[in-house]
Amino acid sequence: MKLLTFYASAMIFLISCSKNNDCSSNSISGRYTGTFKRYNTSVDKTAQVSIDFNKANWTGSSEFPTYPALNTGTFSLAHNNETISFKNKAGWTADFDWTFILDGNFILHKYNDSLVFTKSYGNGAVDVYKLAKEK
Repeated sequence: MKLLTFYASAMIFLISCSKNNDCSSNSISGRYTGTFKRYNTSVDKTAQVSIDFNKANWTGSSEFPTYPALNTGTFSLAHNNETISFKNKAGWTADFDWTFILDGNFILHKYNDSLVFTKSYGNGAVDVYKLAKEK
C-alpha cells in the first residue's frame, strides 16, 4: 500500500511537472530541507534531512546519524537533468548498512523549488528524498 501511495504521488508530480517549464532548470543550488524514507523494508521511519547544494558540492545532515548517511561530497546532473549522481566523500565506519549512504545515481524530479530523487534496489527497496528549497 505504501508503494502504491508513493507511485501515485510520483505520477501526480510528473504530470504537473511536464506542464511547467521550471522542471528543466539546468542547475540546483541552495539549501533544501525535507524527508528521507526507505520504502518496502522492515525499517519504518522517516528522517528529517537537509542538503546544501553549492556549484558541484553538497553537504547534508539527518536527524539520525546514518539514516540516511549524509555528510559531504560532490554531485552532477545528467540525462537532461533527469538523473543526479552523488559522490560521498565521508569516511564511514562499518557498523551500519552502507546502502544508506547518499552515493550513486538517483532519478531526479524537479518542480519549481522542490526536488524528489529516488533510487531503487534489486530487493524492492526504494529510497525517496523529498526536499523543498528554503527561501
